[in-house]
Amino acid sequence: MQYPAGLRAVLRKTGIIAHRKALTNPGSIRAVAQEPWVDLDDAAAFRDWSDDHLVAHNQINRQTEKYRFYVNTFDFLRENRIRGDYHEFGCHRGRTFRMALTEARRHEMAGMRFLAFDSFQGLPASSSAPAQESWRQPGVLKTSEEDFLALVRDHGIYVDRVRTVPGFYDRSLTAALQREFLAQGAMISLACVDCDLYESAVPVFNFIEPLLQEGSVIYIDDLFAGYKGSPAKGVARAFLEFQSRTSWHFVRHLDIGWWGRSYIAYSGNALKGVL
Repeated sequence: MQYPAGLRAVLRKTGIIAHRKALTNPGSIRAVAQEPWVDLDDAAAFRDWSDDHLVAHNQINRQTEKYRFYVNTFDFLRENRIRGDYHEFGCHRGRTFRMALTEARRHEMAGMRFLAFDSFQGLPASSSAPAQESWRQPGVLKTSEEDFLALVRDHGIYVDRVRTVPGFYDRSLTAALQREFLAQGAMISLACVDCDLYESAVPVFNFIEPLLQEGSVIYIDDLFAGYKGSPAKGVARAFLEFQSRTSWHFVRHLDIGWWGRSYIAYSGNALKGVL
């Protein structure tokens, strides 16, 4: 659960301050000749630039974009009285999961439970040939269940409302678990689908279908990642196939960086297949 040594050094030296600034002041503007100019890095800033700096820069940008999404989406859920649970499919490092806990507390989402679905063994073997080379290696992107729960406890928000569901999705997302949630009236308010692979996403969409409600938000984290942006592959393909067979309709909601997008579920007669 550690960043590479080089990235840790960069984050320790400059990244933490940059991250905090990015969260509170995403664009720095300065006055030039009485006009607003974006304050850009110049040649001097890139004098010692390295791959580690690039990784740190991208990580800060991506996590900032995701956090913006959680801030805005919990505002949407609260404003529209969409009560239900948070489901996250793919919980490596617990970063987005903690964002959900924080914004749920800020927006006083009374009664919301937080379900963490993950193998806690890393990615399964894939036959869908993702372009992302690391995704082809079974066991990568692993955070153990013990380490994940330690992160949740350290965060300290709604710890007693968190439940882990360990296992690969073709085995852990059972009809019995569906029936348990339905019997409790435990519908989905927000689902984060961050499982990277086509093979993983198919059972996720099948599982959540009866748990959706009018206004449920689905955040697909890797819609344009891992398969060169192709909608015929990966999680995008699984979502399009799901839309072709479900009675739910989906309206495009928010873009999250270049890689992700969220959708709102609704019922009624309308065109389907939005992406």
